[in-house]
Amino acid sequence: MSILVTGFNGKVGFEVANKLKNRKESFKCAVRNVEKARLQYGNDYQFVKLDFSNTDTFSDALEGIDKIFLMYPPGDNIQFEAFINLAKEKSVKHITYLSLKDVQYMPFVHHNKNEKLIKKSGVVYTFLRAGYFMQNLTDFLLKEIQERKRIFVPAGKGKTSFVDTRDIAEIAAISLAKTDLYKNKAYVITGDEALDFYEVADIMSGVLQTKITYTNPSAKEFKEFMNAQGEDEKMTNVVVGVHFPTKIGLAGGIKYDYEKVTGKKPTKLRKYVEDYKEIWQ
Repeated sequence: MSILVTGFNGKVGFEVANKLKNRKESFKCAVRNVEKARLQYGNDYQFVKLDFSNTDTFSDALEGIDKIFLMYPPGDNIQFEAFINLAKEKSVKHITYLSLKDVQYMPFVHHNKNEKLIKKSGVVYTFLRAGYFMQNLTDFLLKEIQERKRIFVPAGKGKTSFVDTRDIAEIAAISLAKTDLYKNKAYVITGDEALDFYEVADIMSGVLQTKITYTNPSAKEFKEFMNAQGEDEKMTNVVVGVHFPTKIGLAGGIKYDYEKVTGKKPTKLRKYVEDYKEIWQ
């Protein structure tokens, strides 16, 4: 039997695959385009086709699978409940699901509904309720940092407990390898420091030896600029939504579940910036 890793092309799934590979676990990586993945990665990983908007791909993807690292994918017409139901039918024994910090207080987000669907299915689960990804700095914040030396997001003066997706992946891999220890439990994964984006800019300035500024735009200013740049309006709204909890002061909470599970301290933001500094330069 084997582990299915979804979200391989994303910030967390790829790191989960790396952690499982280092542990010499048997696993497959789910992607929409197997040929493209093989061209990029060769024989480093075993790939299987999975498109969450196409139920015809579900059965083959789940063949021989007894555990899943599960992420909710971007896109429309996502058949999440159908996937969970088929996983149960095929005797999947454990699902580690990447969820969201404070999800239990957010009935309007899909992670809240998805956790309930997984619980209802009866499949043993581990929920990883993650904080704000450090990797966002090398994702949708990257272009403005590279081109204008600024962090440009409507996050106000609030603090957030940044977490490295490598740390999330480590706990995911542990929960999949030692499922009996983590069954039907939820873990909140954050860093051990809460920072506002002014402090983030200072850290980046020091490491990169280049002045980085946090401009603290309003949501209106952010949307107008992104629209003028031709950015996708839907994605722009997602970015505004992601930073709203920070702006109103709800994102700074620190939990120590990572340290409890791994026995290690979580990655500091400064270490993350040092590890990836070439990307911004």
